[in-house]
Amino acid sequence: MEIVREHRKYVIPEIITGDNSRIFAGRYTKNFHADNILIATDENLFCQNWMREILQSLDETGTEYVIFSEIEENPRDYNVMAGADTYLCEECTGILAIGGGSVLDCAKGIGIIAANGGTITDYIGVDLVRNPMPPLICVPTTAGSGADVSQYAVICNTKQKTKNLIISKSLVPDVSLIDTIPLMTQPDDVTIHSGIDTFTHALEAYVSNGSSHFSDMLAIESIKVTAGLFPFSRDDADNADYRFQSLMASMYAGISFSNAGLGLIHAMSHAIGAFFDLPHGLASSIAMRSVIQYNYSSSPRKYRKIADILGISAGISDDKEVVTAMVDKISWMSEMTDNVLMLSEYGATEDDIPYLVAHTAVDPCIATNPRIPDSDDLFHLFAGVL
Repeated sequence: MEIVREHRKYVIPEIITGDNSRIFAGRYTKNFHADNILIATDENLFCQNWMREILQSLDETGTEYVIFSEIEENPRDYNVMAGADTYLCEECTGILAIGGGSVLDCAKGIGIIAANGGTITDYIGVDLVRNPMPPLICVPTTAGSGADVSQYAVICNTKQKTKNLIISKSLVPDVSLIDTIPLMTQPDDVTIHSGIDTFTHALEAYVSNGSSHFSDMLAIESIKVTAGLFPFSRDDADNADYRFQSLMASMYAGISFSNAGLGLIHAMSHAIGAFFDLPHGLASSIAMRSVIQYNYSSSPRKYRKIADILGISAGISDDKEVVTAMVDKISWMSEMTDNVLMLSEYGATEDDIPYLVAHTAVDPCIATNPRIPDSDDLFHLFAGVL
């Protein structure tokens, strides 16, 4: 019988890696004929020498720029709209995003509005961005979000108090400049949260029902690299190779989930992060243990592969023991931040669960989870981390 190979489409930006790759920013603005750009960034980065070197690269190519830094963690819809107003008023012709996942997501939202008009909440969902965005150049300053290589953006709807996904190939950056130097000044807690974020992206992409051989290769490599980076010590903060490996793991995971989809950990963490305004890595850590227990039976081979990489399944034949060992190992990785991984620690009560369930149930990430939960399942999952 002839084998029929299904069609698959993969999206990926142009990528430059290595020390000082950020100084290519000016060359790319020139290549894109973006002679007046909006720099979306975090104002806390302006004291860094490496930031000044980026600005110098723009000056050397005659690129003018206006700086927009009104971006909060878990970017709000009004952050996006304010940035789009600045972009349009200053007649910008491209965007340079320098920052972590929040900055990069906000920059994507700004590009959507600049090219399509309306409000950012008009584009919540899948493939609703019609017009091509302005050129987008990304310089990630954290290693975890994967936003610099993915077709995803997460924006908070402040009226509904939700974190919403926008998914479109239009959101794939034109180029990602992946540079070790900006990470050398990253705080320790951000480093650990970002590592957990990378691990979660890779795990969910690997077990996703939208996965492929292409996405699996990248996800597995990301898990291997990330597992090798824990436990993080303060000595690693000055280790350039450690920082570079964390960037590579984030890139692999970002490309993988951008092409395979995510799952229930992210669906739950979006609801948790929006309601309690928690960092994404922390929200994912809270949800992860329950979701692994819930999902394991739907993809035992792949979960065992992850357990093998984590070094915890050798000699264990019982699936329940494998799950317990995985949960213990991941909890240990997550607890290095000294954060308590229970919702009650952040003010949650049982009365909040119906809200969390309702918003998780409609999250697009549910569609590619290996096991589709009903409302009762979601209630028990949230109750388990209360």
